[in-house]
Amino acid sequence: MNPFERKFREFAQNLTAKNAEGNAAHIAAKSGEVFADKPFTQEFATVYKIAQWGQSVAQVVTFLTTAALGVYVFQHIVPTWWGIWIAVPLGLLFAFGAEKAKRSTLAISSKHILKYKTFGLVGVMAALAMCISIAAALLGSKELPGLVYPMPARAIDPAAVVALTADIDRVQSDIDRVQSNLRSEKNWVAENRTLPKLQKERAALVEKRDAATTAAQGRGDADHAEALAQRAAKVEKMQVYSIGAAIVAELVFLLCTGFVFYYLFRHYAETNHDEGPDTHDAPEAANLAAQPAPVATSQANGHQISTTNGQAIQNATRPLIGFAYANRNAPARTQNVVTQNVHSNQRLCEHCQTAYTHGHARQRYCTEVCRVAAWEGRTGKTLKKQRANAA
Repeated sequence: MNPFERKFREFAQNLTAKNAEGNAAHIAAKSGEVFADKPFTQEFATVYKIAQWGQSVAQVVTFLTTAALGVYVFQHIVPTWWGIWIAVPLGLLFAFGAEKAKRSTLAISSKHILKYKTFGLVGVMAALAMCISIAAALLGSKELPGLVYPMPARAIDPAAVVALTADIDRVQSDIDRVQSNLRSEKNWVAENRTLPKLQKERAALVEKRDAATTAAQGRGDADHAEALAQRAAKVEKMQVYSIGAAIVAELVFLLCTGFVFYYLFRHYAETNHDEGPDTHDAPEAANLAAQPAPVATSQANGHQISTTNGQAIQNATRPLIGFAYANRNAPARTQNVVTQNVHSNQRLCEHCQTAYTHGHARQRYCTEVCRVAAWEGRTGKTLKKQRANAA
């Protein structure tokens, strides 16, 4: 029997127990990290970065297709050999302006929609800019393959024609030499045999040259037509890909841009939700004269509750409206709703419980002093520069 077997067994058991404890601690830490309640900006920080990358990549694709449309249009406006030097910078400038206008209008409209809950003229302008950008990107993606694949040139192989032309020139020089000899002296053989033979040879060569020229032109036309057909097939195939890429890029840009702006709005809301008193409360409400009104309150669970048209609200405690910025397991912040049965143009101050005539629908306090005091009590901070005077 091995004397160290017991020690080995104990060591293995201790190691197994430690590994199990470590694994359990790691799983507990991981589960706590994954399922813990976190602020929105911390929870979706990685998604925000991915959305930014997707937005940039999608905008590069739409920029290229829009620039292709601009180059195509300006090249047809200036149809000369040097027109491309004007069309390219103008096309790039057009694409940059379209993308810049689209992004700027979307940013402004997102602020109005998310913060102020309004669409208005800014939203109409953003939608119009987006539609123009999508149309330009789709048309540009359709014309982009035509810029990538240029028109094939007509090519003719002149080798056979050149060789026959050289033979014709050689025979013609012999004919000229024989004719010059006939002018100086009488040569019956040259006149009756050599010269007709050379002229017949030259006529045969001219006929062969004309046939070679016709054949070369035919081959050039056939090759040119084949090249045009191949280019048309490539352009048509690339058009499908480029239009599909433009549509996908526009959809990705819209989704990523929407999430980026919503993420920034949530960050703005989480950062500024308790920095100051409610700016929507009108300070001029302190100068409004309170009108006398019959007061009627009721009790429910030890708290005062409001009455509307003589009917009491059953729950006197309600949670605050807004985003959840901290641990949802923590006790929810509540506020006691204490109102009175007052006239339609009056309500009860949420701080001092005094009836007052409200100036607008969102006014909650009777004076500026109550508004600042309520904010200081709610946040535990002191307003550095108090704008309100004691009532």
